[in-house]
Amino acid sequence: MAGRLPFALGLRGGGGGLPPWMRHAHRRFTSQRRFSSASENAGQSSSPKNPIRGALSKYNSLNESYPTVTKVGTTVAIVAFGDTMAQRIQHNAVAPNPRTGEKPEFKMDWRRLAAFASFGGIYTGYFQIHWFRYLRTVFPRQVGINARFMRKDVLGPLLANQMFMVCIGYYPFFFGWTGFVRGRTPAESLAEMKKKYKLKLLAQNWAFWLPAQGVMFALVPASYHIAFTSACGLVWNTLLSLLTLERIPEAKAELKRKK
Repeated sequence: MAGRLPFALGLRGGGGGLPPWMRHAHRRFTSQRRFSSASENAGQSSSPKNPIRGALSKYNSLNESYPTVTKVGTTVAIVAFGDTMAQRIQHNAVAPNPRTGEKPEFKMDWRRLAAFASFGGIYTGYFQIHWFRYLRTVFPRQVGINARFMRKDVLGPLLANQMFMVCIGYYPFFFGWTGFVRGRTPAESLAEMKKKYKLKLLAQNWAFWLPAQGVMFALVPASYHIAFTSACGLVWNTLLSLLTLERIPEAKAELKRKK
């Protein structure tokens, strides 16, 4: 015991009673331990729980493990929420009955909801995964260019999608599929497309989607393209509801009775 006491006192006193090489090793060990402890404390205090960051981390994990299911599921959920909100907006825009002063009771159009949600899952959630991937192979991403938007890998897929695929793929499939789910015959769906698929509709589409997808192709990582498109689609469908204010079937019946 007496022979170990100077060594123990040397450690407690900062290593003053130790040989020079042991004092140097002791100081290095102590400083490294203090630095490690301070770093851990700083990391814990500077990284509070962030729900948005946590949600993105979980989405990334699912997107890496199940990319197709995650993208399709995300699109269906966003489109279903958007159509529910659009139906509410359209119902609130209906004028009350002049005799009773009451509005018709809101009734969810479940077939319309199923039509929009399934269309979003098939076209936006599934087809566009492969379509955007193909566009990235035709127009590979360019690195080291200062211009963020006026470059081939942004304008190429943007124009190919909006000027080609939207015209011959998106809208014909939209009217055909949603008409089928809502119980319309092919002739009725074709008549609906001829009635609504006008240059004005394309102009409104391009006014919104050319800037939105320009930002997407220029700035958004490829793994988030479908989620970004679905989120923009939520805004797009809501804007269309505010612009067109199509009346619900109960309101149309009320107008016919007035005439």
